[in-house]
Amino acid sequence: MDMNAVTADTASGRTLWNLAEHWSSTRSLETFLTFATPEGSASQLTWQRFVEECALLRERLAAIGVGQQRTVVMALPNSPTAVELWLATIANGAVIQAIDADSGAIVFERSLRSTDPVAVLAAPENAEAARTALSAVESSAHLLVIDDGVIAGLGTARATPGESTPESLAGMLPTSGTSGAPKLVELTNRNYVMAGERLARNSGFLTSDRHFLCTPFFHTNGQLYLVVPPFITGGSLALVPKFSASGYFRSARELGATVSSMVAPPMRMALRRAAESGETVDPGDLRLIQYGMTMSAADWADWDRLVPQIAMRQIYGQTESVTGVLGGSPWEADDRVTIGRPFIGVPAVRLVGDDGADVPDGEPGELWVEGTPGSTLMRGYHDAPEATAKSLVDGRWLRTGDVMVRHPDGRFEFRGRQLHIIRRGGENLSTYALEIDLQACPLVADVAVTAREDDVLDATVVAHVIPGEGYSEDAFLRWCRDNLGKRGVPDHIREHADFPRTPSGRVIARELG
Repeated sequence: MDMNAVTADTASGRTLWNLAEHWSSTRSLETFLTFATPEGSASQLTWQRFVEECALLRERLAAIGVGQQRTVVMALPNSPTAVELWLATIANGAVIQAIDADSGAIVFERSLRSTDPVAVLAAPENAEAARTALSAVESSAHLLVIDDGVIAGLGTARATPGESTPESLAGMLPTSGTSGAPKLVELTNRNYVMAGERLARNSGFLTSDRHFLCTPFFHTNGQLYLVVPPFITGGSLALVPKFSASGYFRSARELGATVSSMVAPPMRMALRRAAESGETVDPGDLRLIQYGMTMSAADWADWDRLVPQIAMRQIYGQTESVTGVLGGSPWEADDRVTIGRPFIGVPAVRLVGDDGADVPDGEPGELWVEGTPGSTLMRGYHDAPEATAKSLVDGRWLRTGDVMVRHPDGRFEFRGRQLHIIRRGGENLSTYALEIDLQACPLVADVAVTAREDDVLDATVVAHVIPGEGYSEDAFLRWCRDNLGKRGVPDHIREHADFPRTPSGRVIARELG
C-alpha cells in the first residue's frame, strides 16, 4: 500500500453523514442552522434535531428510490429543508445535481435528459416549469415541491436507506459557463470532505464560526466553501434564501454570521448599496470574507471607509479543483493584488507556457494543479471523457485555463483566463486586468471587456459599460487616456442597461454581443 496516498487523504474514510452524526453526538444541543423566518425573526436548528430530521428524510426518500447512485435534481432556494434534503440524498448513496432555483423548463429538460433523475426537488415558483420538462421528456421521476418546510409529493412510507461510501459519487455541479457552455463536474464524498478539511485548516475556521450562506446552493461557493466546512469544525450555518445586495450586511449581523465567501461582482453590489444608503454599516460579528476575483481601487476605497473591521482574504479555486488551491494565510494582510501561495494539502502547482515548459517567476503561464481525481480533484466531467482527458493531464494535473504569474516571494497573481487574453496588434491584454482598471472610472457603474476580430490587429478591445452619473462616451474615453494611457483605451464602446450574469453574479461574456 502506498503510505503517501494514505497520509495525504485528509478525508480519512469519512463521509458527510459520518461527520453529521459525530457532531449530533458531541454537540447535540449546539446550533447548526440559523435562518430568518417569514415573519422576520431568527430561528435555529440544533445539530441533534438536524440529524434526526435528515434520518427521517433518508427513509422517506429511500421509499421512492433515492439511492444506488441515482440522481436527484434540486432547484431550491436556500432553506433548512434544502440542506436536509441535500445531505439525506447524498447519505443514501444518491447524487445531488443542484441547478438554479430560477430555472425555466428548458434548463429542467436539459438536466432530466443528461442524468435521468429519480426525483426532482422544486419550489412553488418553478414547479410548473419542472412539470413541463418532466412531461416533455416523458420522465417518471418523482416531483417533490418544497414550500416552507412542507414536501408535497413525498409520502409517509419508509424504507431502509442505502449507504454512501467515500468513493461514491455525491454531487454534480455546473462549471460557471461564463465563456462557454457549462459542463457537469462530478464530485465524490471524498471530494466534499477533503474540501471542507482543506478550507477549514488553511482559513483558520473555528467551531465558534458561523458561515453565511447567501450564494446559490448550486454554486461551488455555496456547497463547498460555505456548507461543508461546519461539518468539519462543528460550527454552524446562517442562511438566507438568496443573495440581496441591500440586505447583505444586515442579514449577516442579524443571523450572527462570522465568515462569508463571495466572488467580487456581488460583493461589489453589496458595497455600493451600502455606500448609496448613506448609513453607517454594522456587519455585527462578521470577521472574515474570503473572496474570488479582485475589486477596483475605487471599491477598496469604499471598503476601507465603510467596513474596515472585516478582514478580506483572496482565494482561488475552481469547481474542477473542488476547493481552494491558492490563498493568503490567516495571519497575513491581504495585499489586494496577489492571491497568495499554494494551500497546504495541494501536492504541487505549475505555471506552464505555450511550449509546455514551466515558466520562470514573473512570466505568465497557465496554472496546472496536481491532485488525485475523486479526492483532491474532480472525478471528471459527466459523460464527457474527451473533455475530462483534456483537462486532467496524465490523470493527475488539472489544467485550469487560468493565466497567472508567480512573484519571487511565492505569491501568485491572476492575469486572466486563456480564453480572455486579447492579442491586439502584437500585445497581449488581459480582459480581467483591463476590467479592473476601467471599473475605477467614476463615470460608469460597471464594465466588462470582450474582443472583436480585426483583419489588421487580429483583435480589438470592446468595452461594455453600464453608464453612471455624468457619463458620456467622450468623457469616458478621456478618463481612460488620462488615467490608463494608450494601452488602456478601448477601441469600441457598447452601452448596456444591465449585463447578463450567472446567478453568482459573474458576467456572461458570450451573451454581451
